[in-house]
Amino acid sequence: MKKQNYIGAAASVYLNYAVVGVATIFISQYRDFFIKAWNTSAAGLSMVLAGVGLGRILTILLAGAVSDKIGRKKTLLIALVCDILFLLGAAFARNIWVAGIAALFFGATNSFGDTAGYPALADAFPNKTATMNSLVKAAMQIMQLIFPFWVATFPNPHVTAFALIIIIAIDIFTTLKAAFAPQDDSKPKKVTSDVISSDIKSAKKPSLAVDGVMIIALGFTLCFTFYIFSLYVPFFGSVVLHQSPATANQLISWYSAASLISVFITSAVVTKVKRLNLILVYSTISTLGLLFMVLMPSLLSARLGAVAVGFFAAGGVWQVGLSVLTSYFPTGHGKFTSYYSFMAAICYFVAPLVASFVIKNTVTSVLTVFWITAIITAISVALVVVLLQRSRKFSIEG
Repeated sequence: MKKQNYIGAAASVYLNYAVVGVATIFISQYRDFFIKAWNTSAAGLSMVLAGVGLGRILTILLAGAVSDKIGRKKTLLIALVCDILFLLGAAFARNIWVAGIAALFFGATNSFGDTAGYPALADAFPNKTATMNSLVKAAMQIMQLIFPFWVATFPNPHVTAFALIIIIAIDIFTTLKAAFAPQDDSKPKKVTSDVISSDIKSAKKPSLAVDGVMIIALGFTLCFTFYIFSLYVPFFGSVVLHQSPATANQLISWYSAASLISVFITSAVVTKVKRLNLILVYSTISTLGLLFMVLMPSLLSARLGAVAVGFFAAGGVWQVGLSVLTSYFPTGHGKFTSYYSFMAAICYFVAPLVASFVIKNTVTSVLTVFWITAIITAISVALVVVLLQRSRKFSIEG
């Protein structure tokens, strides 16, 4: 029998994530335009961004059930339609209420896109899942790297919204035409003999109430670092450093370039070192990069901070944390993955909500947002230190 080709399905998933990468920073890159159009302030803008997280929280559990019920293809189409509603709503809103409703749809895009995209790749490429998933992050970072230059060329978000909708329309056509792999939900997840033997040999097993809770907490803290940074580093450039909007926006390009490089380096390094050690080093350097920015604000420190956070916080360390969780608790991957992902959904809501109470168009307020980010990142370091101490009791590889 001829082997089915699932390249079309992969292309539709990657094209979706390329648009998501841009849509994630769409509001922050056009912040000055939207503040005027929505008749609001930086705090109001943050409230709208919090709507993305709320939309994700409200739909993430439903989206997983929908994906299993109606299939990856139809679920991906739901995500693409929600993305169109977000772009049109945000671009043409005249107040923060309409913009906030639009943001809810982008939260739904994330939920339905994730529960369709990652499983679709796993279904189609079971022996290359890790590699295919890393390309998701690469697709997003490439677009985020380019987008600030696009914004400098096209300062009107209406043009950008329509351009992205054209890409989404192409993706809808690609998705409809592509062959998706069949779902084999009855097939049990493979547990390697190494994991089984390590569980048997282990004198003590990780505690869900202690180790599990701390790793799941990392799902929030690790996400907080790169999400808040990607949203507010343009504010740092324009308000703190008094740079032009174009120069301030390009800090995202430094961040995205470093993250793109990290995607491939981290995926290679993670197989050769203890994963908790990797998270410790990455989180420590991210913390130092953020402290350098807030203690010695300059364009140089901002660029170095963007590179540090991009490489060490946004290049795949969140996914490394998930792999530690599933190795600690190998019999409930789906359940524990949902817990970990739900913490990211909460982050998407809480992080900009917290920022909305702090941020104004002042140097002090923007620096405070970055101080909060540095503190949360330092909490990641503290959690990993405790996990490493406890991991000495287990033979399971952390």
